[in-house]
Amino acid sequence: MSAQLEKRLVRKLDLHIMPWVIVAYLLNYLDRTNLGNARTLNNDKPGESLVETLKLAGDRYNLVVAIFFIPYVLFEFPSNIALKYFTPSKWIARIMVSWGIVTICTAAVKSYTGLIVCRIFLGICEAGFFPGVMMYLCFWYKPSERGTRMAIFSASIAVAGAFGGLIATGVSFMSGLGGLYGWAWLFVLEGIPAVIVGVLIYFFLPDFPETAKFLTEEERELAITRMGPYAPKGTDKHFDKKDFFATIKSWDFWIFSLQYFLMTNSLNAFGYFAPTIISSMGFKGYKAQLLTVPPNVFAFFVIIGNSWWSDRRKERPRHIIGGLVLVAIGYILLASVKGVGGRYVGTCFIACTNAAVIPFIAYRTATVAGATSTAIATGAMIAIANCAGAVAPYLFRAKYSPHYYPGLWTLFAMIGASIVITGWLWFKLGASSEYRESGQQEEGEYVGTVILPNVGSKEDSNNREEGEKVVAV
Repeated sequence: MSAQLEKRLVRKLDLHIMPWVIVAYLLNYLDRTNLGNARTLNNDKPGESLVETLKLAGDRYNLVVAIFFIPYVLFEFPSNIALKYFTPSKWIARIMVSWGIVTICTAAVKSYTGLIVCRIFLGICEAGFFPGVMMYLCFWYKPSERGTRMAIFSASIAVAGAFGGLIATGVSFMSGLGGLYGWAWLFVLEGIPAVIVGVLIYFFLPDFPETAKFLTEEERELAITRMGPYAPKGTDKHFDKKDFFATIKSWDFWIFSLQYFLMTNSLNAFGYFAPTIISSMGFKGYKAQLLTVPPNVFAFFVIIGNSWWSDRRKERPRHIIGGLVLVAIGYILLASVKGVGGRYVGTCFIACTNAAVIPFIAYRTATVAGATSTAIATGAMIAIANCAGAVAPYLFRAKYSPHYYPGLWTLFAMIGASIVITGWLWFKLGASSEYRESGQQEEGEYVGTVILPNVGSKEDSNNREEGEKVVAV
Protein backbone atom coordinates (compact mmCIF):
# COMPACT_ATOMS: atom_id res chain seq x y z
CA MET A 1 0.00 0.00 0.00
CA SER A 2 1.44 3.40 -1.00
CA ALA A 3 1.75 5.71 2.03
CA GLN A 4 1.35 8.70 -0.27
CA LEU A 5 -1.84 7.27 -1.78
CA GLU A 6 -3.27 6.55 1.66
CA LYS A 7 -2.38 10.04 2.86
CA ARG A 8 -4.17 11.52 -0.15
CA LEU A 9 -7.19 9.29 0.53
CA VAL A 10 -7.40 10.38 4.18
CA ARG A 11 -7.32 14.04 3.14
CA LYS A 12 -10.17 13.33 0.73
CA LEU A 13 -12.16 11.60 3.48
CA ASP A 14 -11.59 14.57 5.77
CA LEU A 15 -12.93 16.99 3.18
CA HIS A 16 -16.12 14.98 2.59
CA ILE A 17 -16.85 13.90 6.18
CA MET A 18 -15.40 16.22 8.82
CA PRO A 19 -17.11 19.53 7.83
CA TRP A 20 -20.52 17.89 8.18
CA VAL A 21 -19.91 16.28 11.57
CA ILE A 22 -18.18 19.39 12.94
CA VAL A 23 -21.05 21.71 12.04
CA ALA A 24 -23.62 19.14 13.19
CA TYR A 25 -22.03 18.72 16.63
CA LEU A 26 -21.54 22.46 17.04
CA LEU A 27 -25.29 22.91 16.52
CA ASN A 28 -26.05 19.90 18.74
CA TYR A 29 -24.16 21.26 21.71
CA LEU A 30 -25.43 24.77 21.07
CA ASP A 31 -29.05 23.61 21.20
CA ARG A 32 -28.57 21.27 24.15
CA THR A 33 -26.78 23.71 26.46
CA ASN A 34 -28.32 27.01 25.38
CA LEU A 35 -30.43 26.64 28.51
CA GLY A 36 -27.38 27.78 30.49
CA ASN A 37 -27.15 30.99 28.48
CA ALA A 38 -30.93 31.42 28.52
CA ARG A 39 -30.89 31.24 32.31
CA THR A 40 -28.64 34.28 32.68
CA LEU A 41 -29.86 36.17 29.60
CA ASN A 42 -31.25 39.63 30.51
CA ASN A 43 -30.91 38.86 34.23
CA ASP A 44 -30.02 42.53 34.64
CA LYS A 45 -33.51 43.51 33.41
CA PRO A 46 -36.34 42.81 35.91
CA GLY A 47 -39.09 40.53 34.58
CA GLU A 48 -37.30 39.47 31.36
CA SER A 49 -35.10 36.55 32.38
CA LEU A 50 -36.03 32.90 31.90
CA VAL A 51 -35.91 32.33 35.65
CA GLU A 52 -38.49 35.06 36.32
CA THR A 53 -40.84 34.53 33.38
CA LEU A 54 -41.11 30.75 33.86
CA LYS A 55 -40.70 30.80 37.65
CA LEU A 56 -37.54 28.68 37.85
CA ALA A 57 -36.55 29.69 41.37
CA GLY A 58 -34.80 27.25 43.73
CA ASP A 59 -34.01 23.83 42.28
CA ARG A 60 -36.49 24.04 39.42
CA TYR A 61 -33.76 24.91 36.93
CA ASN A 62 -31.75 21.91 38.10
CA LEU A 63 -34.72 19.62 37.42
CA VAL A 64 -35.17 21.12 33.95
CA VAL A 65 -31.54 20.29 33.19
CA ALA A 66 -31.72 16.79 34.68
CA ILE A 67 -35.03 15.74 33.08
CA PHE A 68 -33.50 16.00 29.59
CA PHE A 69 -31.16 13.09 30.31
CA ILE A 70 -33.78 10.50 31.24
CA PRO A 71 -35.18 9.99 27.70
CA TYR A 72 -31.75 10.85 26.27
CA VAL A 73 -30.16 7.88 28.04
CA LEU A 74 -33.04 5.46 27.38
CA PHE A 75 -33.08 6.10 23.63
CA GLU A 76 -29.29 6.09 23.20
CA PHE A 77 -29.01 2.33 23.73
CA PRO A 78 -30.71 1.28 20.45
CA SER A 79 -29.71 4.34 18.44
CA ASN A 80 -26.39 3.04 17.07
CA ILE A 81 -28.07 -0.15 15.83
CA ALA A 82 -30.68 2.02 14.09
CA LEU A 83 -27.91 4.15 12.57
CA LYS A 84 -26.40 1.07 10.96
CA TYR A 85 -29.82 -0.14 9.75
CA PHE A 86 -31.11 3.16 8.30
CA THR A 87 -27.60 4.37 7.24
CA PRO A 88 -25.77 7.26 8.94
CA SER A 89 -26.93 10.04 6.60
CA LYS A 90 -30.63 9.30 7.13
CA TRP A 91 -30.39 8.64 10.88
CA ILE A 92 -28.24 11.67 11.73
CA ALA A 93 -30.45 13.86 9.53
CA ARG A 94 -33.55 12.59 11.36
CA ILE A 95 -31.98 13.43 14.71
CA MET A 96 -30.98 16.94 13.65
CA VAL A 97 -34.26 17.98 12.03
CA SER A 98 -36.31 16.74 14.99
CA TRP A 99 -34.19 18.41 17.66
CA GLY A 100 -34.16 21.67 15.67
CA ILE A 101 -37.96 21.70 15.54
CA VAL A 102 -38.25 21.06 19.29
CA THR A 103 -35.72 23.82 20.04
CA ILE A 104 -37.70 26.33 17.98
CA CYS A 105 -40.92 25.28 19.71
CA THR A 106 -39.33 25.94 23.10
CA ALA A 107 -39.64 29.67 22.34
CA ALA A 108 -43.42 29.31 22.68
CA VAL A 109 -43.24 27.93 26.23
CA LYS A 110 -45.26 29.91 28.78
CA SER A 111 -44.78 27.86 31.95
CA TYR A 112 -42.38 25.73 33.94
CA THR A 113 -44.37 22.61 33.00
CA GLY A 114 -44.18 23.47 29.31
CA LEU A 115 -40.41 23.81 29.55
CA ILE A 116 -40.19 20.37 31.21
CA VAL A 117 -42.19 18.83 28.34
CA CYS A 118 -39.95 20.46 25.73
CA ARG A 119 -36.81 19.22 27.46
CA ILE A 120 -38.18 15.66 27.53
CA PHE A 121 -38.89 15.76 23.79
CA LEU A 122 -35.48 17.32 23.13
CA GLY A 123 -33.87 14.38 24.97
CA ILE A 124 -35.81 11.91 22.81
CA CYS A 125 -34.84 13.70 19.60
CA GLU A 126 -31.14 14.22 20.37
CA ALA A 127 -30.54 10.71 21.74
CA GLY A 128 -27.89 8.81 19.87
CA PHE A 129 -26.26 11.72 18.06
CA PHE A 130 -22.89 11.75 19.87
CA PRO A 131 -22.35 7.95 20.05
CA GLY A 132 -23.68 7.71 16.51
CA VAL A 133 -21.05 10.05 15.13
CA MET A 134 -18.34 8.32 17.19
CA MET A 135 -19.36 5.00 15.64
CA TYR A 136 -19.63 6.59 12.18
CA LEU A 137 -16.00 7.73 12.32
CA CYS A 138 -14.95 4.14 13.10
CA PHE A 139 -16.17 3.07 9.65
CA TRP A 140 -13.78 5.52 7.96
CA TYR A 141 -10.69 6.03 10.13
CA LYS A 142 -8.10 3.71 11.64
CA PRO A 143 -7.71 3.73 15.45
CA SER A 144 -4.54 5.84 15.31
CA GLU A 145 -6.38 8.44 13.19
CA ARG A 146 -9.52 8.71 15.30
CA GLY A 147 -8.23 10.79 18.20
CA THR A 148 -7.53 13.85 16.09
CA ARG A 149 -10.79 13.56 14.14
CA MET A 150 -12.83 12.98 17.30
CA ALA A 151 -11.06 15.97 18.84
CA ILE A 152 -11.84 18.24 15.90
CA PHE A 153 -15.43 16.99 16.06
CA SER A 154 -15.71 17.39 19.83
CA ALA A 155 -13.84 20.69 19.93
CA SER A 156 -17.06 21.94 18.36
CA ILE A 157 -18.21 22.00 21.98
CA ALA A 158 -15.68 24.73 22.71
CA VAL A 159 -16.63 26.59 19.54
CA ALA A 160 -20.32 26.20 20.43
CA GLY A 161 -19.61 27.55 23.90
CA ALA A 162 -17.84 30.56 22.43
CA PHE A 163 -20.52 31.14 19.78
CA GLY A 164 -23.23 30.55 22.35
CA GLY A 165 -21.86 33.34 24.49
CA LEU A 166 -21.57 35.69 21.51
CA ILE A 167 -25.04 34.84 20.19
CA ALA A 168 -26.55 35.26 23.65
CA THR A 169 -24.86 38.65 23.95
CA GLY A 170 -26.44 39.80 20.69
CA VAL A 171 -29.81 38.27 21.47
CA SER A 172 -29.92 40.05 24.84
CA PHE A 173 -30.57 43.28 22.91
CA MET A 174 -33.52 41.66 21.04
CA SER A 175 -35.68 41.16 24.12
CA GLY A 176 -39.17 42.51 23.42
CA LEU A 177 -38.77 42.37 19.64
CA GLY A 178 -41.80 40.69 18.05
CA GLY A 179 -43.30 40.15 21.49
CA LEU A 180 -40.62 37.60 22.47
CA TYR A 181 -38.23 37.71 25.37
CA GLY A 182 -34.50 37.45 24.68
CA TRP A 183 -34.34 33.82 25.82
CA ALA A 184 -37.15 32.89 23.39
CA TRP A 185 -35.24 34.47 20.49
CA LEU A 186 -32.21 32.43 21.53
CA PHE A 187 -34.12 29.16 21.06
CA VAL A 188 -35.51 30.25 17.68
CA LEU A 189 -32.21 31.45 16.24
CA GLU A 190 -30.30 28.38 17.41
CA GLY A 191 -32.95 25.87 16.31
CA ILE A 192 -33.36 26.95 12.67
CA PRO A 193 -29.77 26.07 11.56
CA ALA A 194 -30.15 22.51 12.91
CA VAL A 195 -33.14 21.90 10.63
CA ILE A 196 -31.34 23.29 7.58
CA VAL A 197 -28.09 21.37 8.16
CA GLY A 198 -30.06 18.18 8.92
CA VAL A 199 -31.71 18.34 5.49
CA LEU A 200 -28.34 18.90 3.80
CA ILE A 201 -26.77 15.96 5.66
CA TYR A 202 -29.56 13.68 4.40
CA PHE A 203 -28.43 14.34 0.84
CA PHE A 204 -24.68 14.87 1.12
CA LEU A 205 -23.17 12.90 4.04
CA PRO A 206 -21.49 9.69 2.73
CA ASP A 207 -22.56 6.52 4.55
CA PHE A 208 -19.85 3.85 4.26
CA PRO A 209 -16.61 3.40 2.28
CA GLU A 210 -18.29 0.56 0.36
CA THR A 211 -20.93 2.93 -1.04
CA ALA A 212 -19.03 6.24 -1.22
CA LYS A 213 -19.67 7.84 -4.63
CA PHE A 214 -16.94 10.47 -4.22
CA LEU A 215 -14.25 7.75 -4.24
CA THR A 216 -12.76 6.15 -7.33
CA GLU A 217 -12.74 2.35 -7.58
CA GLU A 218 -9.10 2.26 -6.48
CA GLU A 219 -9.73 4.65 -3.58
CA ARG A 220 -12.78 2.69 -2.44
CA GLU A 221 -10.79 -0.55 -2.35
CA LEU A 222 -8.03 1.14 -0.37
CA ALA A 223 -10.52 2.77 2.01
CA ILE A 224 -11.91 -0.69 2.83
CA THR A 225 -8.71 -2.75 2.98
CA ARG A 226 -6.66 -0.26 5.00
CA MET A 227 -9.10 -0.59 7.92
CA GLY A 228 -8.06 -4.20 8.54
CA PRO A 229 -10.19 -7.11 9.74
CA TYR A 230 -11.37 -5.66 13.09
CA ALA A 231 -12.95 -2.37 12.05
CA PRO A 232 -16.76 -2.18 11.69
CA LYS A 233 -17.96 -2.33 8.08
CA GLY A 234 -21.04 -1.25 6.21
CA THR A 235 -21.51 -4.89 5.16
CA ASP A 236 -21.56 -6.22 8.75
CA LYS A 237 -24.82 -7.57 10.14
CA HIS A 238 -27.02 -4.87 11.66
CA PHE A 239 -27.21 -6.77 14.92
CA ASP A 240 -25.15 -9.76 16.05
CA LYS A 241 -26.63 -11.29 19.19
CA LYS A 242 -23.43 -13.16 20.09
CA ASP A 243 -21.30 -10.03 19.81
CA PHE A 244 -23.86 -8.04 21.82
CA PHE A 245 -23.79 -10.33 24.84
CA ALA A 246 -20.03 -10.85 24.64
CA THR A 247 -19.51 -7.09 24.74
CA ILE A 248 -21.80 -6.29 27.67
CA LYS A 249 -20.46 -9.23 29.71
CA SER A 250 -16.83 -8.14 29.37
CA TRP A 251 -15.22 -6.43 32.38
CA ASP A 252 -13.84 -3.56 30.30
CA PHE A 253 -17.32 -2.51 29.13
CA TRP A 254 -18.29 -1.63 32.71
CA ILE A 255 -14.95 -0.09 33.67
CA PHE A 256 -14.91 2.17 30.62
CA SER A 257 -18.55 3.11 31.32
CA LEU A 258 -17.76 3.99 34.94
CA GLN A 259 -14.83 6.18 33.97
CA TYR A 260 -16.79 7.97 31.28
CA PHE A 261 -19.59 8.59 33.81
CA LEU A 262 -17.09 10.28 36.13
CA MET A 263 -15.75 12.53 33.38
CA THR A 264 -19.19 13.32 31.94
CA ASN A 265 -20.22 14.93 35.22
CA SER A 266 -17.54 17.54 34.61
CA LEU A 267 -18.63 18.03 30.99
CA ASN A 268 -22.27 18.57 31.94
CA ALA A 269 -21.43 20.79 34.90
CA PHE A 270 -19.42 23.15 32.73
CA GLY A 271 -21.85 23.06 29.79
CA TYR A 272 -24.89 24.02 31.84
CA PHE A 273 -23.39 26.06 34.67
CA ALA A 274 -20.43 28.00 33.21
CA PRO A 275 -22.57 31.15 32.75
CA THR A 276 -23.90 30.72 36.29
CA ILE A 277 -20.40 30.27 37.76
CA ILE A 278 -19.13 33.35 35.91
CA SER A 279 -22.17 35.34 37.07
CA SER A 280 -21.34 34.31 40.65
CA MET A 281 -17.99 36.12 40.25
CA GLY A 282 -19.92 39.38 40.07
CA PHE A 283 -20.58 39.72 36.33
CA LYS A 284 -24.13 40.33 35.09
CA GLY A 285 -26.00 40.76 31.81
CA TYR A 286 -24.09 40.71 28.53
CA LYS A 287 -20.72 40.83 30.33
CA ALA A 288 -21.37 37.42 31.89
CA GLN A 289 -22.27 36.04 28.44
CA LEU A 290 -19.11 37.45 26.83
CA LEU A 291 -16.88 36.03 29.55
CA THR A 292 -17.96 32.48 28.65
CA VAL A 293 -16.10 32.89 25.33
CA PRO A 294 -12.39 32.90 26.40
CA PRO A 295 -12.55 29.59 28.37
CA ASN A 296 -14.06 27.87 25.34
CA VAL A 297 -11.49 29.34 22.95
CA PHE A 298 -8.68 28.19 25.26
CA ALA A 299 -10.28 24.72 25.50
CA PHE A 300 -10.50 24.43 21.71
CA PHE A 301 -6.72 24.58 21.30
CA VAL A 302 -6.00 22.31 24.28
CA ILE A 303 -8.45 19.63 23.08
CA ILE A 304 -7.08 19.62 19.53
CA GLY A 305 -3.44 19.74 20.67
CA ASN A 306 -3.67 16.94 23.23
CA SER A 307 -5.65 14.63 20.94
CA TRP A 308 -3.40 15.28 17.94
CA TRP A 309 -0.32 14.52 20.04
CA SER A 310 -1.99 11.34 21.31
CA ASP A 311 -2.53 10.20 17.70
CA ARG A 312 0.98 11.22 16.77
CA ARG A 313 2.46 9.20 19.64
CA LYS A 314 -0.04 6.36 19.10
CA GLU A 315 -0.54 6.33 22.87
CA ARG A 316 -3.60 7.09 24.98
CA PRO A 317 -3.33 6.82 28.83
CA ARG A 318 -0.66 9.52 29.36
CA HIS A 319 -2.70 11.99 27.36
CA ILE A 320 -5.92 11.08 29.19
CA ILE A 321 -4.20 11.59 32.56
CA GLY A 322 -2.60 14.85 31.39
CA GLY A 323 -6.02 16.26 30.45
CA LEU A 324 -7.56 15.10 33.73
CA VAL A 325 -4.78 16.70 35.80
CA LEU A 326 -5.40 20.04 34.08
CA VAL A 327 -9.13 19.82 34.85
CA ALA A 328 -8.42 18.81 38.47
CA ILE A 329 -6.24 21.92 38.90
CA GLY A 330 -9.16 23.96 37.55
CA TYR A 331 -11.50 22.67 40.25
CA ILE A 332 -8.91 23.35 42.94
CA LEU A 333 -8.53 26.95 41.75
CA LEU A 334 -12.28 27.48 41.50
CA ALA A 335 -12.91 26.03 44.96
CA SER A 336 -9.98 27.47 46.93
CA VAL A 337 -8.99 30.80 45.36
CA LYS A 338 -10.94 33.88 46.45
CA GLY A 339 -9.85 36.30 43.72
CA VAL A 340 -11.81 36.59 40.48
CA GLY A 341 -8.68 36.14 38.32
CA GLY A 342 -7.69 32.80 39.84
CA ARG A 343 -11.25 31.47 39.71
CA TYR A 344 -11.60 32.52 36.09
CA VAL A 345 -8.36 30.68 35.19
CA GLY A 346 -9.85 27.64 36.93
CA THR A 347 -12.93 27.95 34.71
CA CYS A 348 -10.67 27.96 31.62
CA PHE A 349 -9.00 24.72 32.79
CA ILE A 350 -12.32 22.99 33.52
CA ALA A 351 -13.50 23.86 29.99
CA CYS A 352 -10.74 21.48 28.75
CA THR A 353 -12.44 18.28 30.03
CA ASN A 354 -12.76 16.99 26.47
CA ALA A 355 -8.96 17.04 26.19
CA ALA A 356 -9.12 13.88 28.35
CA VAL A 357 -12.44 12.53 27.06
CA ILE A 358 -11.46 12.31 23.37
CA PRO A 359 -8.28 10.22 23.79
CA PHE A 360 -10.33 8.10 26.20
CA ILE A 361 -13.07 7.37 23.63
CA ALA A 362 -10.45 6.72 20.95
CA TYR A 363 -8.78 4.29 23.38
CA ARG A 364 -12.09 2.50 23.86
CA THR A 365 -12.90 2.16 20.14
CA ALA A 366 -9.62 0.27 19.61
CA THR A 367 -10.74 -2.49 22.00
CA VAL A 368 -13.70 -3.75 19.97
CA ALA A 369 -14.22 -5.35 16.55
CA GLY A 370 -17.20 -5.41 14.22
CA ALA A 371 -20.27 -3.17 13.84
CA THR A 372 -22.39 -4.60 16.67
CA SER A 373 -19.59 -4.52 19.25
CA THR A 374 -18.57 -1.01 18.21
CA ALA A 375 -22.20 0.13 18.36
CA ILE A 376 -22.69 -1.25 21.87
CA ALA A 377 -19.26 -0.30 23.20
CA THR A 378 -19.79 3.32 22.17
CA GLY A 379 -23.58 3.73 22.36
CA ALA A 380 -24.25 1.88 25.60
CA MET A 381 -21.12 3.23 27.30
CA ILE A 382 -22.08 6.81 26.44
CA ALA A 383 -25.70 6.18 27.47
CA ILE A 384 -24.64 4.88 30.88
CA ALA A 385 -22.22 7.78 31.30
CA ASN A 386 -24.92 10.29 30.41
CA CYS A 387 -26.76 9.32 33.57
CA ALA A 388 -24.35 11.93 34.92
CA GLY A 389 -26.65 14.48 33.33
CA ALA A 390 -29.17 13.78 36.07
CA VAL A 391 -26.46 14.06 38.76
CA ALA A 392 -24.42 17.11 37.73
CA PRO A 393 -27.26 19.66 38.04
CA TYR A 394 -27.72 18.85 41.72
CA LEU A 395 -24.06 19.57 42.41
CA PHE A 396 -24.86 23.22 41.68
CA ARG A 397 -28.04 23.76 43.67
CA ALA A 398 -29.13 27.32 44.41
CA LYS A 399 -28.51 26.89 48.14
CA TYR A 400 -24.77 26.34 47.41
CA SER A 401 -24.53 29.70 45.62
CA PRO A 402 -22.35 31.66 44.97
CA HIS A 403 -19.29 29.42 45.41
CA TYR A 404 -20.83 25.93 45.02
CA TYR A 405 -18.11 24.31 47.15
CA PRO A 406 -19.81 20.87 47.59
CA GLY A 407 -20.22 20.48 43.83
CA LEU A 408 -16.70 21.62 42.99
CA TRP A 409 -15.02 19.26 45.47
CA THR A 410 -17.27 16.36 44.39
CA LEU A 411 -16.25 16.89 40.77
CA PHE A 412 -12.60 17.12 41.82
CA ALA A 413 -12.97 13.73 43.53
CA MET A 414 -14.56 12.25 40.38
CA ILE A 415 -11.66 13.51 38.25
CA GLY A 416 -9.22 12.02 40.78
CA ALA A 417 -11.01 8.66 40.55
CA SER A 418 -10.81 8.87 36.74
CA ILE A 419 -7.04 9.28 36.96
CA VAL A 420 -6.78 6.15 39.11
CA ILE A 421 -8.97 4.11 36.71
CA THR A 422 -6.91 5.30 33.73
CA GLY A 423 -3.78 4.05 35.44
CA TRP A 424 -5.42 0.66 36.02
CA LEU A 425 -6.57 0.39 32.39
CA TRP A 426 -3.06 1.32 31.32
CA PHE A 427 -1.71 -1.56 33.40
CA LYS A 428 -4.32 -4.04 32.08
CA LEU A 429 -4.55 -3.03 28.41
CA GLY A 430 -1.33 -1.20 27.61
CA ALA A 431 -0.99 2.20 26.01
CA SER A 432 -1.25 1.57 22.27
CA SER A 433 -3.89 3.27 20.14
CA GLU A 434 -3.98 0.39 17.65
CA TYR A 435 -6.06 -2.77 17.46
CA ARG A 436 -4.33 -5.79 18.96
CA GLU A 437 -3.89 -8.84 16.74
CA SER A 438 -6.35 -11.52 17.74
CA GLY A 439 -6.76 -15.21 17.14
CA GLN A 440 -9.39 -16.10 14.58
CA GLN A 441 -11.52 -19.08 13.83
CA GLU A 442 -11.75 -20.70 10.47
CA GLU A 443 -12.96 -18.62 7.55
CA GLY A 444 -12.01 -15.39 9.29
CA GLU A 445 -14.54 -15.44 12.13
CA TYR A 446 -13.48 -13.78 15.36
CA VAL A 447 -12.80 -15.84 18.47
CA GLY A 448 -14.12 -12.95 20.52
CA THR A 449 -15.63 -9.55 19.99
CA VAL A 450 -13.52 -7.44 22.31
CA ILE A 451 -9.98 -7.00 21.03
CA LEU A 452 -7.49 -5.65 23.54
CA PRO A 453 -4.92 -3.06 22.45
CA ASN A 454 -1.24 -3.92 22.29
CA VAL A 455 0.25 -4.06 25.75
CA GLY A 456 3.21 -1.75 26.23
CA SER A 457 5.29 -0.33 23.42
CA LYS A 458 5.56 -1.46 19.83
CA GLU A 459 8.90 -3.06 20.67
CA ASP A 460 7.26 -5.02 23.49
CA SER A 461 4.57 -6.39 21.18
CA ASN A 462 7.16 -7.37 18.57
CA ASN A 463 9.06 -9.34 21.21
CA ARG A 464 6.03 -11.41 22.27
CA GLU A 465 6.13 -15.13 21.64
CA GLU A 466 4.61 -16.02 18.31
CA GLY A 467 0.99 -17.02 18.63
CA GLU A 468 0.38 -15.36 22.01
CA LYS A 469 -3.07 -13.79 21.88
CA VAL A 470 -5.35 -11.97 24.30
CA VAL A 471 -9.06 -11.73 23.63
CA ALA A 472 -11.54 -10.56 26.29
CA VAL A 473 -15.11 -11.68 25.88
